[in-house]
Amino acid sequence: MRYSLLLIALLGVGITYSLGYGTYTLLLYLIFALLFLIGMMVVARGRLRDVCLVASSILLCLILAETYELLQTGGSLKQQEKIAFAPDQVFGWTPRAPGVFHVKKVDQKTGSVIFDVINTIDEHLQRKTISAINGPTVAFFGDSFTFGQGLQDSETLPQIFSDLENRRLRVLNFGITGYGPQQFLRAMETGIFRNRLEDSRLFLFQTAPWHAERTSCLHPEMLRSPRYVLKDARATYVGACAEGLERILREVISNSAVYRALVEPAFRTVKRADIELYIAVIARSIELARRDYGVPTLILYLPFVPTYLSQTGYTDAEIMQKLREAGAYVIDGTINTADHPGTVLYIPGDGHPTGATNRLRAEMLKEWFDRNAASLLTSEATAR
Repeated sequence: MRYSLLLIALLGVGITYSLGYGTYTLLLYLIFALLFLIGMMVVARGRLRDVCLVASSILLCLILAETYELLQTGGSLKQQEKIAFAPDQVFGWTPRAPGVFHVKKVDQKTGSVIFDVINTIDEHLQRKTISAINGPTVAFFGDSFTFGQGLQDSETLPQIFSDLENRRLRVLNFGITGYGPQQFLRAMETGIFRNRLEDSRLFLFQTAPWHAERTSCLHPEMLRSPRYVLKDARATYVGACAEGLERILREVISNSAVYRALVEPAFRTVKRADIELYIAVIARSIELARRDYGVPTLILYLPFVPTYLSQTGYTDAEIMQKLREAGAYVIDGTINTADHPGTVLYIPGDGHPTGATNRLRAEMLKEWFDRNAASLLTSEATAR
């Protein structure tokens, strides 16, 4: 019985680890660590017991602070059902398996459903898009906006674009939740999708300035993501954002409600160097798309609040111009809410675009594509 608390603590840590990281992961680790120290005080004597007592007092304070922050900010929204992801050597993570998944997010404080949708992951571990089986290919790259987080399969940007084009094109959705420009570039560098990108006529990348937090590894969820640095003004791959013990420790810390509320905001301030790296990563992707696939890149750029870039010396207009100078076509994806009264543009309580927003942007893309179709669909325009 003297060792029961030690055994319970170790068993609890093992079970928590097997469940993966979530909102309450760090709190559970702290509680089991406290139980372990209390167990040590039962069996230990002398100085070791005193050390355990001091450590227990510190842990108790951390547990109380973490619990308070979770109650205030961390425990409200919960994705009750979701797609499982697995580690991936190229991109950092990828859907674990194909299938039809029920994805649901609920506000636990009010009981209201944020979204409740069906997501289909195809045999290539990509979001299913119904389009032409063969023929000219338009490939979409991007993050959860492109993937269609919180939306039915029929409401994603690639699917609506395919529908507007009467499904005469082969449209592929390579967008995955959490991805950024670095995954787009890694796909170009490794050629991992080369077999699927045969007969490609256009690559489309949806991006926003806050992607700079991802290319610079500032966002805590980017720890497994590809990391790039500027060498001779070119984005150069140097491995993952964090590896080994560093990644384990940062994953644990980043799941702390106290860290997210009090520490993280100070470290996620985007600076000029972060924007320059962000631009360089996309520019390198544009270059490789042309060089290795003979395909132009269309950037759907989503300006953010003006204050976001205030510390960087850049504006949205300047970023778009830099991307044009890198060889991309660029569309400003801004939607004026005053022009669409009564239309819900973003999922309430979540922030991702609604199907209505995707339709408006898909119409922008269709107008641009149809205007340029003559050159895009000729063999000369896509000569390898």
